[in-house]
Formats: sequence, C-alpha cells, structure tokens
Amino acid sequence: MDKILENLLFISSEPISKAQMIEILQLETAQEVEDLDATIARLTKEYENRGLQLVEVAGGYQVMTQAPYSKWIQRLRKMTPIRLSEEARLTLAIIAYRQPITRTAIEEIRGVDCESVLETLRSYNLIHIVGDISGAFLWCTTDRFLQLLHLKNLGDLPAITHQKNRF
Repeated sequence: MDKILENLLFISSEPISKAQMIEILQLETAQEVEDLDATIARLTKEYENRGLQLVEVAGGYQVMTQAPYSKWIQRLRKMTPIRLSEEARLTLAIIAYRQPITRTAIEEIRGVDCESVLETLRSYNLIHIVGDISGAFLWCTTDRFLQLLHLKNLGDLPAITHQKNRF
C-alpha cells in the first residue's frame, strides 16, 4: 500500500482526503483503514529527512516541497511567489477570521473600498464567493489559502490577540 499511496500523493495537485484514499484503494475493513493510517504515519516520518514532506492540509494529505528549498524550485519554474499588498493581506485576514463575510462588512472594518482587493485575492484563488445575502456576495477563503499557509483547517489559524493602544 505504501508505494500505491505514495504515487497517488505524488501525482495529485490537490490534497487527497482520507475518505478519497479509502475509496481509491477500495479499503473495506477496519484493519485496512488502520493499515492506511499506519502507512500515512510511516510516509510522513520517512519524508522528514528528505526534500519533500507529507502534510495534512485543507482536509486531506499532500506531498509538498519543504520551505528551505523553495527558492530553487521557483528558479526552475521561473515562478513569482504571490506578493500581496498590505491592504490585500489585511483584507484576507478579515475574511479568514470573519467568514463568510460581505464586502460591505469588510469595508466597514477597513474603512475603505475593497472591490479591487477582493478581485486580486480572487484571481489568486485565495477567496471565493459561497453565497449571497440580499444580493451581497458572501466571501470565504479557499482550500488554496489553507494549503499556502500549511493549515489543516481554519481552526489552525492563530488566535487574535488584542493589545491596548500604547499611545
């Protein structure tokens, strides 16, 4: 099972959930599912000393490169990393912590128009529309957001700390 699972994880560009693994591998017994858990744990441990890592992100598992090697990968791909303005990072944080949230609510928090920032975040597939309330779109973060931040789910976001104004 190790080699099959490793191949599936290697070729997938998206995280594979445990339920998907069970379906693909056609596991039927509790023992087979326990073996899957052991395989995931074993592969995770084996990858610790390699240039790749097996991580649990966005509700599934994915083989990813380790951060110390990203500059060489970027050279190979000639990719530019996502660079967000301070305004975009702030807007993304508001959405992450308050989702689902309307543009109006974001603008009330920020105090400025956010339409272009929302479109930028959407173009990077970091946010998406999940519905609407009275014609106002509801924005949420995407699985790609979780992947880029190496988060299993939104519960892994750091807690917000409130500091008293020092001035």
